[in-house]
Amino acid sequence: MLLAIPVFNEKKTIQSLLEQTVARLPSAIKQIVCIDDGSSDGSGPLLDEMAKTFSQLRIVHQVQNGGYGKSIRTGLELARDGNFSHLITMDCDLQHRPEDLIRFVSEPLDIDLISGSRYMPESTAAGHVPLDRMEINARITRSLNRRYGWHLTDSFCGFKRFRMENINPADLIDSGYAFPMEFWAYAKMKPLTIKEIPVSRIYTTDDRSFGEDLDRKRRRYRYYLATWKNSENRFGISKK
Repeated sequence: MLLAIPVFNEKKTIQSLLEQTVARLPSAIKQIVCIDDGSSDGSGPLLDEMAKTFSQLRIVHQVQNGGYGKSIRTGLELARDGNFSHLITMDCDLQHRPEDLIRFVSEPLDIDLISGSRYMPESTAAGHVPLDRMEINARITRSLNRRYGWHLTDSFCGFKRFRMENINPADLIDSGYAFPMEFWAYAKMKPLTIKEIPVSRIYTTDDRSFGEDLDRKRRRYRYYLATWKNSENRFGISKK
């Protein structure tokens, strides 16, 4: 398995996260790749220095900031090109606990998507989720469940395991924060087998920006819905 960690201006947290991750890395994960998405805060050079210490660590630098979805797609491409059976993705802002990695590698390998959920009864919590994010997540999750007959509890968690056998990264095009909406449509179209597992819900800060326009809740919600609709059209998902 390959573990991919998107990095954009995370100099404050990336060293601590990687040290914790390497110390707790399950043996099934053979490599960690940090995808530096055009960071301007010194994250890139710090990652290069850390790669000299940790043999499991590989760094990929994207010269320009391409967006969260672009980094995930890069991770999928690296997993495919490296003949890894599975890709695990986790964030680098300390909202995902390296201790939870063992849950992902322990799940049956024939499940196409293992999706972390911060809102299952078993999910532990620290800090308070920003209200606008929780509201949008809940609304989108309800819509996905009604439309596809699913029973998701968290549609935007970045802690996931992808089975590469049934996923072609070339089918995916979204580069931004709406990538999960494209991927859910893709999962329905294929169709992929999906299982949610509980992961910790950790919020110690509320300083993440989605960009000047998307920091406004209504615009962000409409952006997610538009990406979902466009993805369904592209994948030929019936309107019925």
